Parts: sequence; C-alpha cells; structure tokens
Amino acid sequence: MTEFFISPEFWETVLASTTPVMLATLAANIMTKSGIFNLAIEGTMLICALSGVVVSAFTQNLWIGCAVTVVIGIFISFVFGYFALIMKGAMNACGVAINLIASGGTVFVLVMLTGSKANSSALKSLTFPNIEIPIVKDIPVIGTILSGQNMVTYIGWAIVALTAWLLYKTKLGTQIRAVGENPEAAKAAGLNVVYYQFTALGICGIACAFGGMYLSMGALKSFTTGMVAGRGYMSLAMDAMSQGNPVIGCLSSLLYGFSETITVYLQLYSKMDLKLIEAFPYLFIIGVLIIIQAVRKMVARNKEKRAGAYQTA
Repeated sequence: MTEFFISPEFWETVLASTTPVMLATLAANIMTKSGIFNLAIEGTMLICALSGVVVSAFTQNLWIGCAVTVVIGIFISFVFGYFALIMKGAMNACGVAINLIASGGTVFVLVMLTGSKANSSALKSLTFPNIEIPIVKDIPVIGTILSGQNMVTYIGWAIVALTAWLLYKTKLGTQIRAVGENPEAAKAAGLNVVYYQFTALGICGIACAFGGMYLSMGALKSFTTGMVAGRGYMSLAMDAMSQGNPVIGCLSSLLYGFSETITVYLQLYSKMDLKLIEAFPYLFIIGVLIIIQAVRKMVARNKEKRAGAYQTA
C-alpha cells in the first residue's frame, strides 16, 4: 500500500483526476465572488462535453470544436443569467432546470446522431493531446508527475492563474468582488451590477467548457451519458472550502483527485462493495468539509471570546 502512495504514477493520476473538478471549482469560485449561486455548472459541463465531441467530429478540426464549445458554454451560462438575473427567477430552480435539460437533451442528441443512448463511439471525434514539457520531463519523479499531462490540464492551470490575477489584481476583478459582496452599495457607487455578473458568468462558461471537453476529449476519447457524474455539484463543496479563492480552490480540488485515485486502488486490491468504493470520493470530501467548517467555527468562537475579554479589560 505504501508503494502505491509514493509512486509517481499515482500522483500523476491524481493531477489528471483533479482537472475537471478544478475547472468546475473555478467556475463556482467566480460565481461566489460575483454573488451568484449557480447549480447549472453540472449541466453546462455535460452539454459542453457532448458539444466538443460532435463539433470536432463533423469539422475534423480540434480547435473549431474547442472554440464552438467555449461559445456554447458561455451561451448556457448567459441563459442561466437571463432567467436568474433579468427575469428574477430563483437561482436554484434555474440551475436545476438547466441540469435536467442537459441530462435528457444530451441523450436525445446522442441518439439522433449515433443511434446509441450510451456513448458517442460511432463519431470519429478528435481529442486533446498529452504534452511533454521540455527539461521538466527529464527530471526524475517530478517529470513523471508534471509532464505528459493532457493539454487541457495545463490550460486549466493557466485559467486558474489568470482568473486569480483578474479577481485580485485588476480593476475589473475588484468591481466583480464589490458587486458580489454588496450589490446595493455597488449600484449606489455607479456600477452596473448585472454587467459585472454577466462578465463573471462568461468566465464560468469558459471554465465549464474546458472541464466538459476534458472529460470527453481528454480523459476519455468519446462522450458517455452522464459522464460529469456529479463533479459540478462537487465543485460547490470545493468552493465552500476555498471561500471563492481560485488558487485555494485549485488546491482543494486535489483532495477530490486524491480520493478518486484511491478508488482505483480499492477496486484493484480491496474486497469492499463496488458501490461503496464509487461513493468514497464524495464521502471523503464531505468528511473533510465537515472538519474544515468545524475548525472555522472554533476559530471564530475563540476570536469572539478574546474580543469579549479585551473589551471587559
């Protein structure tokens, strides 16, 4: 068991497993900072996973498939924004509606194009290549872990860094955060609240698009029904851990990647029930989240006690 955990291949798999959840968590982070609760991340990723496969198959061009899918991801996010922000619908209901449309709609389109309800193997879609990083690939252990990952993994890291820079180092990011923290005060200061929230929704759509494409054009070579498998919902837990910070969100996503990789070990070497093994990543994250929230409450109570003692003195 120890050899399994210290193996470079294990940690290489952890990074690969982290990628889709990291991108979904980034989408949730930007939503939190703009004051939006977006349950539609799951459905948006699912639609984008199918879109990338279909467009790349019919055009036989990876980059056209990628570009169209990004546009579709942004469009779906804007649809959510229209009903939630413009029409003032309940955000939870709008998110659930998009997820239901994605769940049934992807199967409907899949059957129309391939005749199969299960997967898109009949379509000759393109995939993102794995990238070997010069110099890094020759470094023992580190090269095995960091080099040779799928292109979308590196794109995801870049998106996380750019979004963190945008939120904390630019005027636009400051305005997005101001809108999320107090929309009434931001409006009184002359900011167009809806404009900045739609800007955040656009970034959310881009992250969801790459997260979906990674699943169907990176980790796997075809679309499979329901392949997002709760990762969009899991991103909400990662967002709760990171409190909207993209860098911390990226690191917290490693917990999911770690727990999902552990399931591979359990399937190979454990006699546990398969359904329980499949549930392990979600149970693990829920446990970690409970611990983190308990520690935060304890720290908050200690601060209140110290503040009370200081005022009494």
